[in-house]
Amino acid sequence: MPALATPRPVGAQAIVVDDRGRVLIQLRLWPAGWEPPGGHVDQSEDPARTVVRETREETGLEIEVERLIGYYQFTGIRRDLDVVFRCRPVGGRPKTGREAWHLAWVAPARLPRSLFPWYRQRIADALLPESVLPVKRAQHVGLADVWLHGLRLVFDLGGSVISRRTGTRAS
Repeated sequence: MPALATPRPVGAQAIVVDDRGRVLIQLRLWPAGWEPPGGHVDQSEDPARTVVRETREETGLEIEVERLIGYYQFTGIRRDLDVVFRCRPVGGRPKTGREAWHLAWVAPARLPRSLFPWYRQRIADALLPESVLPVKRAQHVGLADVWLHGLRLVFDLGGSVISRRTGTRAS
């Protein structure tokens, strides 16, 4: 039986891991939430080039692709295919802007609740030994997932506003 071809990915993300094992995430305002850098793959573009370009545009950082992590097919209210790469920072200066309102290097065990839910699995996969990669996963995104994400975002951002006003640190 012939192997099934992997459809062309619509999106590509970079799981950028620094020398301390932290992951780079960015806060987007629309759709609102935390996520790794990445974006839409142009029709004639190699997805590995997409993550390098998008990371530079969104964060100001230069990265090098280390390896392919896998392919992630959305089911439910989204149907796109994303490809994910593990990367490392090699230069540039962090910057925020229209697409990345805030940048953070976060230990994988301390990811914010308002990280888009499907990225938790992708980050975990990026930390797997190279011998088990690449993976192919289906990730369901339903209305309940979107609703819960919105609720987590409200609590995370609300805690940030309260801690800034009172001078206390939100947990």
